[in-house]
Amino acid sequence: MALPLRKKAMIQTERLTLKPYSMADVDVLAGLLIHPEITKTFMVPDFESPEQAKALAEKLVNFSRIEDTAHLEYGIYLNGALIGFINDCGIEDEEIEIGYVVHPDFQGHGYATEAVRAMLEALREMGFHKVTAGCFQENDASRRVMEKCGMVRTDQIDEDEYRGERRVSQYCEICFE
Repeated sequence: MALPLRKKAMIQTERLTLKPYSMADVDVLAGLLIHPEITKTFMVPDFESPEQAKALAEKLVNFSRIEDTAHLEYGIYLNGALIGFINDCGIEDEEIEIGYVVHPDFQGHGYATEAVRAMLEALREMGFHKVTAGCFQENDASRRVMEKCGMVRTDQIDEDEYRGERRVSQYCEICFE
Protein backbone atom coordinates (compact mmCIF):
# COMPACT_ATOMS: atom_id res chain seq x y z
CA MET A 1 0.00 0.00 0.00
CA ALA A 2 1.27 3.46 -0.88
CA LEU A 3 2.48 5.76 1.85
CA PRO A 4 -0.11 8.54 2.28
CA LEU A 5 1.35 11.88 1.33
CA ARG A 6 1.74 14.51 4.02
CA LYS A 7 2.15 17.44 1.65
CA LYS A 8 3.38 20.81 2.80
CA ALA A 9 1.35 23.88 1.92
CA MET A 10 4.50 25.45 0.48
CA ILE A 11 8.14 24.59 -0.07
CA GLN A 12 10.37 27.64 -0.33
CA THR A 13 13.82 27.56 -1.90
CA GLU A 14 16.25 30.40 -2.50
CA ARG A 15 14.47 31.49 -5.69
CA LEU A 16 11.40 29.29 -6.07
CA THR A 17 8.15 28.41 -4.38
CA LEU A 18 6.69 24.93 -4.77
CA LYS A 19 3.02 24.88 -3.87
CA PRO A 20 -0.39 23.61 -4.92
CA TYR A 21 -1.90 25.22 -8.00
CA SER A 22 -4.89 27.51 -7.93
CA MET A 23 -7.68 27.48 -10.51
CA ALA A 24 -6.09 30.67 -11.87
CA ASP A 25 -3.16 28.49 -13.04
CA VAL A 26 -5.26 26.24 -15.31
CA ASP A 27 -4.50 28.04 -18.57
CA VAL A 28 -0.75 28.29 -17.90
CA LEU A 29 -0.64 24.64 -16.81
CA ALA A 30 -2.55 23.56 -19.93
CA GLY A 31 -0.02 25.55 -21.96
CA LEU A 32 2.82 23.58 -20.36
CA LEU A 33 1.05 20.30 -21.19
CA ILE A 34 0.85 21.15 -24.90
CA HIS A 35 4.10 23.06 -25.33
CA PRO A 36 5.98 21.36 -28.20
CA GLU A 37 9.39 21.53 -26.47
CA ILE A 38 7.94 19.98 -23.31
CA THR A 39 6.06 17.21 -25.12
CA LYS A 40 9.34 16.17 -26.76
CA THR A 41 10.81 15.21 -23.39
CA PHE A 42 7.90 14.67 -20.97
CA MET A 43 5.23 12.08 -21.68
CA VAL A 44 1.81 13.72 -21.83
CA PRO A 45 -1.25 12.67 -23.81
CA ASP A 46 -1.54 13.82 -27.39
CA PHE A 47 -4.54 16.10 -26.93
CA GLU A 48 -7.08 16.44 -29.72
CA SER A 49 -8.17 19.86 -28.52
CA PRO A 50 -7.11 22.66 -26.17
CA GLU A 51 -10.17 21.79 -24.07
CA GLN A 52 -8.73 18.33 -23.36
CA ALA A 53 -5.48 19.88 -22.10
CA LYS A 54 -7.48 22.29 -19.96
CA ALA A 55 -9.53 19.40 -18.51
CA LEU A 56 -6.33 17.58 -17.52
CA ALA A 57 -4.94 20.79 -16.03
CA GLU A 58 -8.08 21.15 -13.90
CA LYS A 59 -7.65 17.55 -12.71
CA LEU A 60 -4.02 18.28 -11.78
CA VAL A 61 -5.12 21.37 -9.84
CA ASN A 62 -7.36 19.11 -7.76
CA PHE A 63 -4.55 16.55 -7.30
CA SER A 64 -2.36 19.34 -5.92
CA ARG A 65 -4.71 20.14 -3.03
CA ILE A 66 -3.13 19.50 0.37
CA GLU A 67 -6.11 17.31 1.30
CA ASP A 68 -5.30 14.91 -1.59
CA THR A 69 -3.01 12.37 0.07
CA ALA A 70 -2.82 10.06 -2.96
CA HIS A 71 -1.13 12.36 -5.50
CA LEU A 72 2.01 14.47 -5.43
CA GLU A 73 1.50 17.54 -7.60
CA TYR A 74 3.20 20.89 -7.05
CA GLY A 75 3.56 23.95 -9.23
CA ILE A 76 7.00 25.52 -9.51
CA TYR A 77 6.70 29.30 -9.17
CA LEU A 78 9.26 32.03 -9.82
CA ASN A 79 8.27 35.47 -8.53
CA GLY A 80 4.67 34.27 -8.33
CA ALA A 81 4.53 32.98 -11.93
CA LEU A 82 4.01 29.29 -12.71
CA ILE A 83 7.08 28.10 -14.66
CA GLY A 84 6.79 24.33 -14.23
CA PHE A 85 5.64 21.46 -12.11
CA ILE A 86 6.81 18.41 -10.23
CA ASN A 87 4.60 15.39 -9.70
CA ASP A 88 4.44 11.71 -8.95
CA CYS A 89 4.52 9.12 -11.73
CA GLY A 90 3.71 6.33 -9.30
CA ILE A 91 3.80 5.53 -5.60
CA GLU A 92 4.32 2.08 -4.12
CA ASP A 93 4.86 1.50 -0.42
CA GLU A 94 7.69 3.83 0.63
CA GLU A 95 8.94 4.42 -2.92
CA ILE A 96 7.90 7.19 -5.28
CA GLU A 97 8.74 8.04 -8.88
CA ILE A 98 8.70 11.73 -9.75
CA GLY A 99 8.64 13.72 -12.95
CA TYR A 100 9.30 17.41 -13.48
CA VAL A 101 8.99 20.12 -16.11
CA VAL A 102 10.34 23.64 -16.38
CA HIS A 103 9.11 25.86 -19.22
CA PRO A 104 11.80 26.13 -21.93
CA ASP A 105 12.04 29.91 -21.44
CA PHE A 106 13.31 29.23 -17.91
CA GLN A 107 15.60 26.26 -18.57
CA GLY A 108 19.34 26.54 -18.09
CA HIS A 109 19.13 28.60 -14.89
CA GLY A 110 19.19 25.76 -12.35
CA TYR A 111 15.49 25.98 -11.52
CA ALA A 112 14.80 22.27 -12.14
CA THR A 113 17.74 21.28 -9.94
CA GLU A 114 16.60 23.65 -7.20
CA ALA A 115 13.01 22.34 -7.34
CA VAL A 116 13.97 18.65 -7.46
CA ARG A 117 16.46 19.05 -4.62
CA ALA A 118 13.77 20.69 -2.45
CA MET A 119 11.23 18.01 -3.37
CA LEU A 120 13.64 15.21 -2.53
CA GLU A 121 14.11 16.68 0.94
CA ALA A 122 10.33 17.02 1.39
CA LEU A 123 9.81 13.40 0.29
CA ARG A 124 12.49 12.23 2.73
CA GLU A 125 10.68 14.12 5.50
CA MET A 126 7.39 12.47 4.44
CA GLY A 127 8.96 9.07 5.08
CA PHE A 128 9.82 7.87 1.60
CA HIS A 129 12.87 5.61 1.46
CA LYS A 130 13.49 5.69 -2.28
CA VAL A 131 12.80 8.23 -5.02
CA THR A 132 13.26 7.44 -8.70
CA ALA A 133 12.97 9.59 -11.79
CA GLY A 134 13.30 8.77 -15.44
CA CYS A 135 14.03 10.62 -18.64
CA PHE A 136 14.34 9.82 -22.30
CA GLN A 137 17.82 8.49 -22.97
CA GLU A 138 18.82 11.51 -25.07
CA ASN A 139 17.66 14.03 -22.44
CA ASP A 140 21.08 14.79 -20.97
CA ALA A 141 19.85 17.95 -19.22
CA SER A 142 17.28 16.05 -17.17
CA ARG A 143 19.77 13.32 -16.30
CA ARG A 144 22.23 16.00 -15.12
CA VAL A 145 19.51 17.51 -12.90
CA MET A 146 18.98 14.14 -11.24
CA GLU A 147 22.71 13.59 -10.75
CA LYS A 148 23.23 17.10 -9.31
CA CYS A 149 20.53 16.22 -6.77
CA GLY A 150 22.41 13.12 -5.61
CA MET A 151 20.48 10.57 -7.65
CA VAL A 152 22.46 7.75 -9.27
CA ARG A 153 21.78 5.98 -12.53
CA THR A 154 20.19 2.54 -12.28
CA ASP A 155 20.10 -0.37 -14.71
CA GLN A 156 16.38 0.18 -15.29
CA ILE A 157 15.50 0.90 -18.91
CA ASP A 158 11.99 1.19 -20.34
CA GLU A 159 11.02 1.21 -23.98
CA ASP A 160 7.73 2.83 -24.95
CA GLU A 161 6.09 4.12 -28.05
CA TYR A 162 5.45 7.81 -27.59
CA ARG A 163 3.92 9.99 -30.28
CA GLY A 164 4.70 7.41 -32.95
CA GLU A 165 8.35 6.88 -32.00
CA ARG A 166 10.14 4.21 -29.99
CA ARG A 167 11.60 5.96 -26.95
CA VAL A 168 14.03 4.58 -24.40
CA SER A 169 13.91 5.90 -20.86
CA GLN A 170 16.69 5.58 -18.29
CA TYR A 171 16.27 6.00 -14.55
CA CYS A 172 18.07 7.45 -11.57
CA GLU A 173 17.30 6.96 -7.89
CA ILE A 174 18.18 8.10 -4.43
CA CYS A 175 17.72 6.05 -1.26
CA PHE A 176 17.31 7.58 2.17
CA GLU A 177 18.36 5.76 5.34
